[in-house]
Amino acid sequence: MTNYQEKDFEEFIESYLINQNGYIKRSSQDYDKNLSLDVELFEKFLQATQNKALEELKKRLGEDYKKEIYKRVSSQIQNQGMLKALQTYVEIKGVKIHLAFSKPNTDANEQSLYNYTQNIFSVVRQLYYSTYNKNSLDMVIFLNGLPIITLELKNYLTGQKVYDAINQYKEDRDPKEPIFSHSIIHFALDSDLCYMSTKLQKNATKFLPFNRGLNNSSGKIGLPSGAGNPPSEGMKTAYLWEEIFKKDTLMDLFFNFAQILKDKDTIIFPRYHQFDLVKKLLKDLKENGVGKRYLIQHSAGSGKSNSIAWLAHNLVSLHRMQNEKLKNVFDTTIVVTDRKILDRQIQDTIKTFENKQGVVEAITQGSKQLKNALEEGKKIIITTIQKFPYILDEVKEFKDKNFAIIIDEAHSSQGGKNTEKMSEVIRSKSAEENENLEDEIIELIKSKKFQPNASYFAFTATPKSTTLEMFGNACMVDGIKQFIPFHLYPMKQAIEEKFILDVLKGYTTYKSYYKIVSNTNENPKYDKKRANAKLKAYVQGNIEAIEEKSKIMIEHFFQNSFKKIAAKAKAMVVTSSRENAVKYYLTFKRYLSQYYPQFKAIVAFSGDLNFGGETYSESSLNGFSESILKEEFKKDEYRFLIVAQKYQTGFDEPLLHTMYVDKALSGISAVQTLSRLNRICQNKFDTFVLDFVNTHEDIEKSFSVFYEQTYLFKDIDSEDKIYDLKAELNSYEIYTQIEIDDFASAILRKERENIIHAKLDQMIMRFNAKDEEVKIDFYNKAKKYINAYSFLAQILPYEDSELEKLNILLKKLISKIILPKAQAMGEILDNISLEAYRIELEATKDIILKGNGELKPNMLNTSNKPQSQLEELLNIIKEFNTKQGGINFEEENERAEILYNIKNKIVENEEDRNSLKSADIQNAHIRFKEIFNEQFQKVLFLNSVFFNEFNNNSNFKDKIINKMFNMIREEIKEHVL
Repeated sequence: MTNYQEKDFEEFIESYLINQNGYIKRSSQDYDKNLSLDVELFEKFLQATQNKALEELKKRLGEDYKKEIYKRVSSQIQNQGMLKALQTYVEIKGVKIHLAFSKPNTDANEQSLYNYTQNIFSVVRQLYYSTYNKNSLDMVIFLNGLPIITLELKNYLTGQKVYDAINQYKEDRDPKEPIFSHSIIHFALDSDLCYMSTKLQKNATKFLPFNRGLNNSSGKIGLPSGAGNPPSEGMKTAYLWEEIFKKDTLMDLFFNFAQILKDKDTIIFPRYHQFDLVKKLLKDLKENGVGKRYLIQHSAGSGKSNSIAWLAHNLVSLHRMQNEKLKNVFDTTIVVTDRKILDRQIQDTIKTFENKQGVVEAITQGSKQLKNALEEGKKIIITTIQKFPYILDEVKEFKDKNFAIIIDEAHSSQGGKNTEKMSEVIRSKSAEENENLEDEIIELIKSKKFQPNASYFAFTATPKSTTLEMFGNACMVDGIKQFIPFHLYPMKQAIEEKFILDVLKGYTTYKSYYKIVSNTNENPKYDKKRANAKLKAYVQGNIEAIEEKSKIMIEHFFQNSFKKIAAKAKAMVVTSSRENAVKYYLTFKRYLSQYYPQFKAIVAFSGDLNFGGETYSESSLNGFSESILKEEFKKDEYRFLIVAQKYQTGFDEPLLHTMYVDKALSGISAVQTLSRLNRICQNKFDTFVLDFVNTHEDIEKSFSVFYEQTYLFKDIDSEDKIYDLKAELNSYEIYTQIEIDDFASAILRKERENIIHAKLDQMIMRFNAKDEEVKIDFYNKAKKYINAYSFLAQILPYEDSELEKLNILLKKLISKIILPKAQAMGEILDNISLEAYRIELEATKDIILKGNGELKPNMLNTSNKPQSQLEELLNIIKEFNTKQGGINFEEENERAEILYNIKNKIVENEEDRNSLKSADIQNAHIRFKEIFNEQFQKVLFLNSVFFNEFNNNSNFKDKIINKMFNMIREEIKEHVL
């Protein structure tokens, strides 16, 4: 039998590096342990690339100049780190020495290209690196004689795994040894898995996965995804030495990706998926040029800010052959976030990665700064999408410029007017003025489309169907068009690689039961659907219910969550309305001041709120302004953040451990809201969700779509639906085709406002003559048309001026429409009251995701809106109590009375009481069952349903007996005859 050993793994990798990647084989004897240098190869590199500098140093240092150079290089590397020394230079007696040369962006400079080709890669197996002991490293990779990568290898076939290699680095490697402080990155690997670290700190060392991930951008759907590496013909980790350790790849990584954090002794090195994303994008751009769209589905925990920064900086230097000339692919890269408050994390990260001053400009001073940056041709501009509309009339034409548009959180930022305005700004405009309406309309349509002089890179963890259709890769499968992401790093992989926490473990739900009654002698009719929504909001916001739920939340937090994250844990309370948020805040404030006075809550909602005769605002309740809320919440005294439509997205506070949900959540909203908990930090090992509204099945459905790869099957062509909707709108005869043409022409001619109003008023007269249901129906379809066309105008492969002209008209027309007054619903609350309320723990369980990522097309639904259904109040109440209550409170009260009577009979019977009091707990419990059963048999005639349920449901029976036993034992202890 073959005896596989670790050295076989070493020999295999070494052989590949030498024979396939052009490395030089060296031995441990070639390594100077004191200098941490292969002197021979270093000198060879210097003589080949910087001979003049060597001659100058010889003059300045004398005959022993070489030793002085080696010492100076070693000490400067020790002081500033190998990466910085590589990316810049070391200076000796005023002479600059480059330790390596990066690959030039073009072949124009022959000397730069020559210097790059002189870089020498070498490999040493079993390097004895220490002057203090006989420890050796399995492999070390050198660049020009300088150690840059160390490797510890383990062979599955010898019974050891990658985790043994990690422990070896942590336990047996002294970080103070020059080899470890000089090397840039350390890899631990076996045949299946690979991990990396950029800084050894004994047991505090952090090793991050450097694995491809399953189904990594395979271009197919339905394959498994997650952590690890996919099966291969050879070893699963072969990509490391076959791809990553290629000379060009390593030089790219060290010069264009690896970064030193400012003010920190920390190196950022890309994880595999980050490097893979950027390289695949650059390759595609070189092959296909400008004008494509790319969807990047990267989960929270993927390091999105770093990925965007690496992409932006690499796009700046990207070149491509055009008309037999090598040219920059993009003139300007614009990084767009949809948040009105500029995403500081992305801004700071891109700035950190800036190697040359003036390349990056963050727009912090308004639209004029953005306008100037575009005109000056800044290489990287960071801005918000809201600034684009303000510069349309001022910005110069960018006829011959190409743009890269990187969009953060594409699901929300690419839609509506702002996107149209951005497209208008960057579009290469025709030099000719259009002289007729048709040409102007076509130009207007073009301005809304994705422009051919721009490439779009859309990042999101939760793509909508429209996002997939806009940016995804389109291909045909069995005659059906499908859309998939260009690149994938799914939620499943992020969780398995421990970059985020699984927020669905131990998911706990409570069930609320309500009973409402009518307090009017009349029986008025209401719109059934709207009435039910009103009643649901009423019972959710009832102060009795809020007080009960607040008590559960606060006590749960201090009994269970408070000690988490080394007693620094915080909680978020998600409410369904601003009014409920205020009610919760005031209830929390009272309860905390009485029982936990050292802790406080913060409330977050927008605007001013009037109810109960008082006016409330976020800042007045908290005692500080919104601008400092995030910083205030970091203080230890604040443990609860109560929110209404705020901080449910984009809020990264790692100390958030627990979430209390009192709001219906679904789809992207559910994922984004609950994901506020998933950020990791020191001492954070889990999260907790307590949900009063949603079921486990609701949440599972929402998360499963985004757990692995999200994709869209578009088997129905929504482009046809816009024409169906157009025909339906025309059928109302509120306008004619001649009026559509005339109105669009007037808008484009910028006619005076009085003329525009006069044209619309003719149509409004016809609208007002319609029945109320027809008015509502037309209005809803007009809104639907505008929203749908805003999306379709960007992706239709052709221009249709008729669709655009109708869009122009409808936008103005609906602004003048006054809809029929909605049926008054406020009075329904005056006619009801909450008679009973109860809340019960329903279930605690892990939600297991199946990863069904299929989305349905965002089709236009042109069916008629269902008419209002009027129903009597008593019938509405009855149905509501059945659905929302689920409990017959009269039945519950009757059962409680039966059990109460049984308890009293047992306690008052001296013989029963003494037998339970004198026996040990086990015998007392046995005796109690006998006594209880005897008494229960006597209640058959009182409630046969309860009797049968008790005898036929063993779990129910045990629950009642155990609860009654504990209650009676306590009462017997205190019983006085």
